[in-house]
Amino acid sequence: MVGFLSWLVLVACVLVLVALFFPFRFRAEFEAGEHGGKVRLFFFKKKLWSGEKKWGRGKHSTSAHDDDEDSSDRDIADDDAFMPEFVATAPKKPVEKKPAPVAKKNDAPVPTPAPAPAVPETPSVKEPVSVAEAKTTETKSSPAETVQAKEAPAPEKALTGSTDSAGSATGSATEEPKEKRKLTEAEFWTILLTPELDSRAFRYVKNLLGIIFKLFNIRFENCYVEGIRADYVTMGYGAAVNAVMKGFPYLESWDIRMDWCRDKDLCTAGKIHAKTNLCRVFFLLFAAVFYVAVLFLSFWRRRAHVLKTGELPELGFVRKKIVGWMVEE
Repeated sequence: MVGFLSWLVLVACVLVLVALFFPFRFRAEFEAGEHGGKVRLFFFKKKLWSGEKKWGRGKHSTSAHDDDEDSSDRDIADDDAFMPEFVATAPKKPVEKKPAPVAKKNDAPVPTPAPAPAVPETPSVKEPVSVAEAKTTETKSSPAETVQAKEAPAPEKALTGSTDSAGSATGSATEEPKEKRKLTEAEFWTILLTPELDSRAFRYVKNLLGIIFKLFNIRFENCYVEGIRADYVTMGYGAAVNAVMKGFPYLESWDIRMDWCRDKDLCTAGKIHAKTNLCRVFFLLFAAVFYVAVLFLSFWRRRAHVLKTGELPELGFVRKKIVGWMVEE
Protein backbone atom coordinates (compact mmCIF):
# COMPACT_ATOMS: atom_id res chain seq x y z
CA MET A 1 0.00 0.00 0.00
CA VAL A 2 2.84 2.40 0.87
CA GLY A 3 4.56 1.66 -2.43
CA PHE A 4 1.37 2.38 -4.37
CA LEU A 5 0.91 5.74 -2.60
CA SER A 6 4.54 6.70 -3.29
CA TRP A 7 4.12 5.86 -6.96
CA LEU A 8 0.89 7.88 -7.06
CA VAL A 9 2.59 10.93 -5.51
CA LEU A 10 5.48 10.61 -7.96
CA VAL A 11 3.12 10.46 -10.95
CA ALA A 12 1.22 13.53 -9.64
CA CYS A 13 4.48 15.48 -9.30
CA VAL A 14 5.51 14.57 -12.83
CA LEU A 15 2.12 15.65 -14.18
CA VAL A 16 2.37 18.97 -12.34
CA LEU A 17 5.85 19.62 -13.72
CA VAL A 18 4.69 18.74 -17.23
CA ALA A 19 1.72 21.13 -16.88
CA LEU A 20 3.97 23.93 -15.58
CA PHE A 21 6.62 23.62 -18.30
CA PHE A 22 4.39 22.54 -21.20
CA PRO A 23 4.86 25.06 -24.05
CA PHE A 24 1.75 26.79 -25.32
CA ARG A 25 2.30 27.98 -28.87
CA PHE A 26 0.62 30.97 -30.51
CA ARG A 27 0.94 32.13 -34.12
CA ALA A 28 -0.08 35.41 -35.71
CA GLU A 29 -0.21 35.97 -39.46
CA PHE A 30 -0.44 39.52 -40.78
CA GLU A 31 -0.75 41.22 -44.15
CA ALA A 32 -0.93 44.97 -44.78
CA GLY A 33 -0.94 47.05 -47.93
CA GLU A 34 -2.11 50.33 -49.37
CA HIS A 35 -5.80 49.36 -49.35
CA GLY A 36 -6.18 47.32 -46.14
CA GLY A 37 -4.81 44.68 -43.82
CA LYS A 38 -5.60 41.27 -42.31
CA VAL A 39 -4.61 39.63 -39.03
CA ARG A 40 -5.22 36.01 -37.97
CA LEU A 41 -4.43 34.56 -34.53
CA PHE A 42 -3.92 30.80 -33.97
CA PHE A 43 -3.53 28.66 -30.83
CA PHE A 44 -1.54 25.66 -32.04
CA LYS A 45 -3.55 24.94 -35.25
CA LYS A 46 -6.91 26.32 -34.11
CA LYS A 47 -7.90 29.78 -35.32
CA LEU A 48 -8.87 31.98 -32.37
CA TRP A 49 -9.55 35.31 -34.07
CA SER A 50 -9.29 37.00 -37.45
CA GLY A 51 -9.83 40.61 -38.43
CA GLU A 52 -9.73 42.71 -41.59
CA LYS A 53 -9.56 46.47 -42.00
CA LYS A 54 -10.02 48.51 -45.17
CA TRP A 55 -8.57 51.93 -45.83
CA GLY A 56 -7.38 54.02 -48.75
CA ARG A 57 -9.24 54.78 -51.97
CA GLY A 58 -11.80 51.95 -51.95
CA LYS A 59 -13.29 52.89 -48.62
CA HIS A 60 -14.98 56.18 -49.53
CA SER A 61 -15.69 55.61 -53.25
CA THR A 62 -19.29 56.39 -54.32
CA SER A 63 -21.09 56.33 -57.68
CA ALA A 64 -22.77 59.20 -59.54
CA HIS A 65 -26.24 57.71 -58.94
CA ASP A 66 -25.64 57.73 -55.18
CA ASP A 67 -24.50 61.34 -55.39
CA ASP A 68 -27.72 62.30 -57.22
CA GLU A 69 -29.86 60.52 -54.65
CA ASP A 70 -27.97 62.20 -51.78
CA SER A 71 -28.39 65.64 -53.40
CA SER A 72 -32.14 65.10 -53.96
CA ASP A 73 -32.61 63.93 -50.38
CA ARG A 74 -30.66 66.96 -49.18
CA ASP A 75 -32.89 69.33 -51.22
CA ILE A 76 -36.04 67.75 -49.82
CA ALA A 77 -34.69 68.07 -46.31
CA ASP A 78 -33.89 71.76 -46.92
CA ASP A 79 -37.40 72.40 -48.26
CA ASP A 80 -38.88 70.75 -45.20
CA ALA A 81 -36.67 72.83 -42.96
CA PHE A 82 -37.86 76.15 -44.50
CA MET A 83 -41.56 75.18 -44.89
CA PRO A 84 -43.74 77.13 -42.42
CA GLU A 85 -45.89 75.15 -40.07
CA PHE A 86 -49.63 75.81 -39.88
CA VAL A 87 -51.42 74.42 -36.86
CA ALA A 88 -55.23 74.66 -36.63
CA THR A 89 -56.26 75.89 -33.21
CA ALA A 90 -59.87 76.02 -31.94
CA PRO A 91 -61.25 79.41 -30.75
CA LYS A 92 -61.20 79.85 -27.05
CA LYS A 93 -64.60 80.10 -25.29
CA PRO A 94 -65.21 83.07 -22.96
CA VAL A 95 -65.12 82.13 -19.31
CA GLU A 96 -68.44 82.84 -17.56
CA LYS A 97 -68.14 84.69 -14.26
CA LYS A 98 -70.32 83.30 -11.48
CA PRO A 99 -71.73 85.74 -8.85
CA ALA A 100 -70.52 85.35 -5.29
CA PRO A 101 -72.96 83.63 -2.86
CA VAL A 102 -75.14 86.05 -0.81
CA ALA A 103 -75.99 85.29 2.80
CA LYS A 104 -79.71 84.91 3.59
CA LYS A 105 -81.44 87.18 6.12
CA ASN A 106 -83.26 84.34 7.92
CA ASP A 107 -79.99 82.63 8.81
CA ALA A 108 -79.26 83.85 12.37
CA PRO A 109 -75.84 83.39 13.98
CA VAL A 110 -75.59 80.40 16.36
CA PRO A 111 -74.80 81.55 19.94
CA THR A 112 -71.70 80.03 21.46
CA PRO A 113 -71.82 78.96 25.15
CA ALA A 114 -69.84 81.18 27.53
CA PRO A 115 -66.96 79.52 29.43
CA ALA A 116 -67.58 78.67 33.10
CA PRO A 117 -65.90 80.96 35.64
CA ALA A 118 -62.73 79.53 37.22
CA VAL A 119 -63.09 78.67 40.91
CA PRO A 120 -60.12 79.91 42.97
CA GLU A 121 -58.34 77.23 44.92
CA THR A 122 -58.35 77.69 48.67
CA PRO A 123 -54.92 77.21 50.16
CA SER A 124 -54.66 74.52 52.82
CA VAL A 125 -54.25 75.97 56.27
CA LYS A 126 -51.90 74.15 58.58
CA GLU A 127 -52.88 73.91 62.20
CA PRO A 128 -50.43 75.59 64.55
CA VAL A 129 -48.40 73.32 66.72
CA SER A 130 -47.61 74.44 70.18
CA VAL A 131 -44.08 74.56 71.56
CA ALA A 132 -44.97 72.26 74.42
CA GLU A 133 -46.23 69.46 72.20
CA ALA A 134 -43.04 69.67 70.07
CA LYS A 135 -40.89 69.29 73.19
CA THR A 136 -42.89 66.29 74.37
CA THR A 137 -42.47 64.50 71.02
CA GLU A 138 -38.72 65.11 71.07
CA THR A 139 -38.40 63.70 74.60
CA LYS A 140 -40.47 60.59 73.71
CA SER A 141 -37.99 59.52 70.96
CA SER A 142 -35.76 56.65 72.14
CA PRO A 143 -31.91 56.73 72.08
CA ALA A 144 -31.85 53.89 69.50
CA GLU A 145 -33.81 56.07 67.07
CA THR A 146 -31.35 58.90 67.55
CA VAL A 147 -28.45 56.56 66.76
CA GLN A 148 -30.24 55.38 63.61
CA ALA A 149 -30.86 58.96 62.59
CA LYS A 150 -27.16 59.75 62.96
CA GLU A 151 -26.09 56.72 60.93
CA ALA A 152 -28.68 57.28 58.18
CA PRO A 153 -26.69 59.79 56.03
CA ALA A 154 -23.76 57.37 55.65
CA PRO A 155 -25.47 55.00 53.15
CA GLU A 156 -26.67 58.01 51.19
CA LYS A 157 -23.08 59.19 50.82
CA ALA A 158 -22.03 55.73 49.68
CA LEU A 159 -24.84 55.64 47.16
CA THR A 160 -23.99 59.07 45.85
CA GLY A 161 -20.32 58.07 45.56
CA SER A 162 -21.24 54.91 43.64
CA THR A 163 -23.50 56.85 41.30
CA ASP A 164 -20.76 59.42 40.68
CA SER A 165 -18.26 56.68 39.85
CA ALA A 166 -20.78 54.94 37.58
CA GLY A 167 -21.57 58.23 35.88
CA SER A 168 -17.90 58.96 35.26
CA ALA A 169 -17.40 55.44 33.88
CA THR A 170 -20.35 55.75 31.54
CA GLY A 171 -19.19 59.22 30.52
CA SER A 172 -15.74 57.95 29.64
CA ALA A 173 -17.28 55.03 27.75
CA THR A 174 -19.57 57.27 25.74
CA GLU A 175 -16.73 59.61 24.78
CA GLU A 176 -15.92 59.16 21.10
CA PRO A 177 -12.33 58.23 20.18
CA LYS A 178 -10.26 60.99 18.67
CA GLU A 179 -10.13 60.91 14.87
CA LYS A 180 -6.72 60.25 13.37
CA ARG A 181 -5.24 62.99 11.26
CA LYS A 182 -5.18 62.28 7.55
CA LEU A 183 -2.56 63.28 5.03
CA THR A 184 -3.14 66.45 3.12
CA GLU A 185 -2.84 66.45 -0.66
CA ALA A 186 0.53 68.21 -0.53
CA GLU A 187 1.91 65.68 2.00
CA PHE A 188 0.64 62.75 -0.08
CA TRP A 189 2.33 63.93 -3.28
CA THR A 190 5.50 64.85 -1.38
CA ILE A 191 5.80 61.30 -0.01
CA LEU A 192 4.95 59.82 -3.40
CA LEU A 193 7.62 61.88 -5.19
CA THR A 194 10.41 61.08 -2.74
CA PRO A 195 13.58 60.25 -4.77
CA GLU A 196 14.26 56.98 -2.93
CA LEU A 197 10.71 55.71 -3.43
CA ASP A 198 10.68 56.73 -7.08
CA SER A 199 14.03 55.08 -7.84
CA ARG A 200 12.82 51.84 -6.27
CA ALA A 201 9.54 52.01 -8.22
CA PHE A 202 11.38 52.60 -11.53
CA ARG A 203 13.70 49.68 -10.81
CA TYR A 204 10.77 47.37 -10.11
CA VAL A 205 8.97 48.51 -13.28
CA LYS A 206 12.12 47.80 -15.31
CA ASN A 207 12.34 44.30 -13.85
CA LEU A 208 8.66 43.65 -14.62
CA LEU A 209 9.11 44.78 -18.21
CA GLY A 210 12.07 42.41 -18.57
CA ILE A 211 9.98 39.52 -17.21
CA ILE A 212 7.12 40.40 -19.58
CA PHE A 213 9.54 40.50 -22.52
CA LYS A 214 10.86 37.07 -21.58
CA LEU A 215 7.36 35.71 -20.95
CA PHE A 216 6.88 34.93 -24.66
CA ASN A 217 9.65 33.42 -26.71
CA ILE A 218 8.99 35.41 -29.88
CA ARG A 219 10.27 34.31 -33.28
CA PHE A 220 9.60 35.81 -36.72
CA GLU A 221 9.18 33.78 -39.88
CA ASN A 222 9.21 34.94 -43.54
CA CYS A 223 8.56 38.58 -42.72
CA TYR A 224 9.23 41.13 -45.43
CA VAL A 225 8.52 44.68 -46.55
CA GLU A 226 8.48 45.24 -50.30
CA GLY A 227 7.64 48.06 -52.69
CA ILE A 228 10.01 50.66 -51.19
CA ARG A 229 10.64 53.31 -53.80
CA ALA A 230 13.24 56.09 -53.68
CA ASP A 231 16.24 57.29 -55.64
CA TYR A 232 18.87 54.70 -56.44
CA VAL A 233 21.35 55.97 -53.85
CA THR A 234 18.80 55.75 -51.01
CA MET A 235 17.66 52.31 -52.11
CA GLY A 236 21.32 51.21 -52.11
CA TYR A 237 21.66 52.32 -48.50
CA GLY A 238 18.42 50.42 -47.70
CA ALA A 239 19.83 47.25 -49.23
CA ALA A 240 22.97 47.66 -47.08
CA VAL A 241 20.86 48.05 -43.94
CA ASN A 242 18.96 44.91 -44.91
CA ALA A 243 22.22 42.98 -45.11
CA VAL A 244 23.29 44.22 -41.66
CA MET A 245 19.93 43.19 -40.15
CA LYS A 246 20.59 39.58 -41.05
CA GLY A 247 23.15 39.38 -38.25
CA PHE A 248 20.64 40.06 -35.41
CA PRO A 249 18.65 37.14 -33.98
CA TYR A 250 15.25 38.86 -33.89
CA LEU A 251 15.67 40.58 -37.28
CA GLU A 252 17.32 37.88 -39.34
CA SER A 253 13.95 36.72 -40.70
CA TRP A 254 13.02 40.22 -41.91
CA ASP A 255 13.67 41.16 -45.50
CA ILE A 256 13.51 44.72 -46.82
CA ARG A 257 12.95 44.59 -50.57
CA MET A 258 13.54 47.64 -52.74
CA ASP A 259 11.32 48.26 -55.74
CA TRP A 260 14.05 48.71 -58.33
CA CYS A 261 11.73 48.18 -61.32
CA ARG A 262 8.84 50.17 -59.75
CA ASP A 263 6.28 47.48 -60.49
CA LYS A 264 5.20 46.45 -56.95
CA ASP A 265 2.91 48.09 -54.42
CA LEU A 266 4.05 48.88 -50.91
CA CYS A 267 3.04 46.00 -48.61
CA THR A 268 4.24 43.86 -45.72
CA ALA A 269 3.46 40.31 -44.55
CA GLY A 270 4.81 37.60 -42.29
CA LYS A 271 4.28 35.27 -39.34
CA ILE A 272 5.05 35.73 -35.64
CA HIS A 273 5.47 32.67 -33.40
CA ALA A 274 5.19 33.01 -29.60
CA LYS A 275 5.75 30.32 -26.99
CA THR A 276 5.13 30.41 -23.21
CA ASN A 277 4.26 28.15 -20.25
CA LEU A 278 2.44 28.36 -16.92
CA CYS A 279 5.65 28.59 -14.90
CA ARG A 280 6.56 31.91 -16.53
CA VAL A 281 3.03 33.24 -16.02
CA PHE A 282 3.03 32.34 -12.31
CA PHE A 283 6.48 33.89 -11.88
CA LEU A 284 5.25 37.13 -13.47
CA LEU A 285 2.22 37.26 -11.14
CA PHE A 286 4.36 36.52 -8.06
CA ALA A 287 6.90 39.21 -8.99
CA ALA A 288 4.16 41.79 -9.59
CA VAL A 289 2.50 41.08 -6.23
CA PHE A 290 5.85 41.17 -4.41
CA TYR A 291 6.92 44.50 -5.93
CA VAL A 292 3.53 46.13 -5.23
CA ALA A 293 3.61 44.93 -1.61
CA VAL A 294 7.13 46.29 -1.04
CA LEU A 295 6.20 49.69 -2.49
CA PHE A 296 3.02 49.86 -0.42
CA LEU A 297 4.86 49.02 2.83
CA SER A 298 7.54 51.62 2.18
CA PHE A 299 4.91 54.26 1.44
CA TRP A 300 2.97 53.28 4.60
CA ARG A 301 6.08 53.61 6.78
CA ARG A 302 6.82 57.06 5.39
CA ARG A 303 3.19 58.05 5.93
CA ALA A 304 3.29 56.93 9.59
CA HIS A 305 6.53 58.87 10.13
CA VAL A 306 5.04 62.04 8.66
CA LEU A 307 1.86 61.74 10.77
CA LYS A 308 3.91 61.19 13.92
CA THR A 309 6.62 63.81 13.53
CA GLY A 310 5.28 66.12 10.82
CA GLU A 311 8.66 66.10 9.02
CA LEU A 312 8.43 65.90 5.24
CA PRO A 313 11.29 64.66 3.03
CA GLU A 314 13.22 67.27 1.12
CA LEU A 315 12.54 67.52 -2.60
CA GLY A 316 14.39 69.18 -5.41
CA PHE A 317 13.24 72.15 -7.45
CA VAL A 318 11.57 70.09 -10.19
CA ARG A 319 9.77 67.79 -7.75
CA LYS A 320 8.51 70.76 -5.73
CA LYS A 321 7.11 72.28 -8.92
CA ILE A 322 5.35 68.99 -9.72
CA VAL A 323 3.85 68.88 -6.21
CA GLY A 324 2.63 72.47 -6.64
CA TRP A 325 0.99 71.61 -9.96
CA MET A 326 -0.73 68.52 -8.54
CA VAL A 327 -2.05 70.43 -5.52
CA GLU A 328 -3.37 73.27 -7.70
CA GLU A 329 -5.24 70.80 -9.91
